[in-house]
Amino acid sequence: MTTNTELTPAQVVQHYLDTFFKKDVEKTLQCLTEDVIWKVQGAADVPTIGLRRGRDQVREWMALFPVNFEPLEFHIERTFESGDQVVIIGHFKHRIRSSGKEFASDFAAICSVRDGKVSAYNFIEDSYALWRAFQAK
Repeated sequence: MTTNTELTPAQVVQHYLDTFFKKDVEKTLQCLTEDVIWKVQGAADVPTIGLRRGRDQVREWMALFPVNFEPLEFHIERTFESGDQVVIIGHFKHRIRSSGKEFASDFAAICSVRDGKVSAYNFIEDSYALWRAFQAK
């Protein structure tokens, strides 16, 4: 059996994403280091935006995600790996539960991997369009 420390950094990030989309929060958190740095940039009044440190704060983020978003599409178009750094780029679409609006964006996620786990995650999307999608109809 392959352990995460035998995976390439890109495979570690892909394993994290696969686990996240299975909606098992505890298994997903096990894909992250205890001291993970988690960053989603954008407007502070969007519930999932901001900097979080450590698994407990990421657990809070993971509780907010399904309350606020209904994922409709998620496609990785390219993955770049250099040393312990991985960048994935792609496109996604979500429905915002509070407004009913659909939000689509290209994205980039910049990740660092340590000891077979994601140690840093920085998600970049069209934060203005996300903010607008959260606005009432």
